[in-house]
Amino acid sequence: MYIKRSLQNRISILLILIAVLCVTSCTSQGVTFVNQTNEAEGFEPVRETYLVDIGFEGGTGKAYIQSPVEVSCVDGDYSAVFVWSSENYDYMIVDGVRYDNENPGGPSTFTVSLENITDPLTVIGDTVAMSTPHEIEYTITWGETTVTSSENYDSFVVSKSELFDALEKAGLSKTGEMIPTYAVGYRVTEFGDYSVISIDNSGEYLIVPEGGGVPEGIPEGVRVLYKPLDTAYLVSTSAMDLVVSCGALERIALSGTKESDWYVEEAARAMASEDILYAGKYRAPDYELLLNTGCDIAIENTMIYHDPAVIEKLTELGIPVLVETSSYEKDPLGRLEWIKLYGILFDREEEAVKYFDEQIDALSDILREKPDTGLKVAFFHVTANGMINVRKNGDYITRMIEISGGHYVPENAGDGENALSTMNMQAEDFYAGAKDADILIYNSTIAGEISSVEELIALNPIFADFKAVKEGRVYCTERNLFQQTTGMAEFVRDLNDIFNGVERDYTYIYKLG
Repeated sequence: MYIKRSLQNRISILLILIAVLCVTSCTSQGVTFVNQTNEAEGFEPVRETYLVDIGFEGGTGKAYIQSPVEVSCVDGDYSAVFVWSSENYDYMIVDGVRYDNENPGGPSTFTVSLENITDPLTVIGDTVAMSTPHEIEYTITWGETTVTSSENYDSFVVSKSELFDALEKAGLSKTGEMIPTYAVGYRVTEFGDYSVISIDNSGEYLIVPEGGGVPEGIPEGVRVLYKPLDTAYLVSTSAMDLVVSCGALERIALSGTKESDWYVEEAARAMASEDILYAGKYRAPDYELLLNTGCDIAIENTMIYHDPAVIEKLTELGIPVLVETSSYEKDPLGRLEWIKLYGILFDREEEAVKYFDEQIDALSDILREKPDTGLKVAFFHVTANGMINVRKNGDYITRMIEISGGHYVPENAGDGENALSTMNMQAEDFYAGAKDADILIYNSTIAGEISSVEELIALNPIFADFKAVKEGRVYCTERNLFQQTTGMAEFVRDLNDIFNGVERDYTYIYKLG
């Protein structure tokens, strides 16, 4: 037996919104389906620990907070452990709250509460290193985040076998399966006109065809997506370029990124013309706007797990939350292959497959020949405290360097126990591992672009002694690279041409004079 959504559901949703806005604590309510209960029921607090690379500015530069910073999140409440390079800080003031040093005699350590890890954070540190104590203001900016432990996932996600069994009992037989060639984080299983999207670290999503309904007996925890999905709230920035490239931009009605922060030109133009509206960041969406526009899906990344209350409220309002994990892919072509998933979601399957195949074809010679130029290549940036931030071996950026025919250095990048895809090194250690690199590539993502070799040397004079600097083989990435997921193939082509001495106007990288 099946049941369709109706106007009464929308009326119920509006009533729920009123309750959400007027009551600070409320019981879970949801859209009613046959044998389908609200996934928010029994929702357990999220408990996660993760590491965040930070930028740090202020003071004389002699003392700094060590990066990465360990951050914990319990049910949306953040706390961070700030460990200084100095023993001389007796207290910190963060958001008007004073915190005393927890580690007298050792590196000054403070556990502080935070509102978020997205906005720049101004803090005050009181140092006793001088003749009299001095309060000094510093600014912390947040970079790449990696979850190192999580207790939230299994608390609300149903097993794939349980869902498949329920579909078969409802009379739907498995008719096909789409297994990506390069991506490992998702797959799609077809049950006639119905489909199940399975996403690692995210769960199972049942796609209901237009005019269909939810089969009886579907277990709790399954997110239901009703076709057509044409009023999406897109929070995951890495997904936008994939959506644009498969021709589904008109399906995005709401954005979690402001117009000024988009490097995907089509998205910025759509927001300028108000075809896409800003609906707030992942942890503070504009619920009223989402409802007024008839939002039918929220596409998030795993940062949403830090704020389970948002998932709960969106679910109460009848807006399913899909958590995409394309950034977990180690293979750059795997990240690109997520375009097929968005083709399925937004009825652009043929366009998505065609685009992906064209990108692979464009790289066919490189993938076939597996070039090895023998060149040593360093990819890095200089942090605010003078450390050198590098990608770890096995990261998707280092993989692109290897596909293009280069050898990533420093060779010891990747040492350490944490799960971050980047690590910080002392400048002297980076010098030892990369001074003989044939090519230097400056990563503009966090620290911003530089325009000349002189600017690089100004960041640290030791760069003047690097082989690549002396030979004039220093490059910088464009900041749009990391939003333009479909640029993976073109970036590989850029690198391959650079390694082979082909001079041209590159797409995502430029040479420093």
